[in-house]
Amino acid sequence: MRVSWNFLARPSGTFAGLMGVMLLLTSISAKADDSQAQAMAVVEETAAEVVAAIADNQDALRADPEALLQIVDDILLPRVDFDRMSRLTLGRFWARASEQERAEFQVEFRRLLVRTYAGPLSSLGDQEIVVTGVRPGADENDLLVRSEVRDGGQAIPVDYRMHRESGDWMAYDVIIDGISLINNYRGSFGQQIQRDGMRGLIETLRSRNR
Repeated sequence: MRVSWNFLARPSGTFAGLMGVMLLLTSISAKADDSQAQAMAVVEETAAEVVAAIADNQDALRADPEALLQIVDDILLPRVDFDRMSRLTLGRFWARASEQERAEFQVEFRRLLVRTYAGPLSSLGDQEIVVTGVRPGADENDLLVRSEVRDGGQAIPVDYRMHRESGDWMAYDVIIDGISLINNYRGSFGQQIQRDGMRGLIETLRSRNR
């Protein structure tokens, strides 16, 4: 299954490795018996939805690049299991945080992801996403959607960890060329919490998001 972008004048090999992150935010309906096959189909459909939204709003995006934040926020991030992602990202520090700290962290973490992944989307060129398969995860409610982001002769593997929640598949991690988003953030966030506390991490994220 393939999704290509060729509606912008500027190709972007630099950001090819990040293009697959947009699919991190794909949700998969679990009503069909063959959930693995359906996962592959809906990944393609959701990618096409994002591409269409960007293509249809080119004038607005040229006038205000931050308009991409709304596309990311409206289409992609609502399809992420933020509770699960937040718990796994903070690891042992999640249990130590107060309810207020957890809520504030999730607000700022969401904003960080919106701003982080809107940037690469603004530089779409002729990159192509090819969904290559699905692998079972830890149990029947967990799976891995596998794909490649291709830009000319370069192909970067991008895997998406999905968890079934209330009948729907929700994304909670992306693994780009072997590097897990959750593991990457867990390391940097953990170091700051040990140094500055949970409040220090929240204030740092809040500052970055301004």
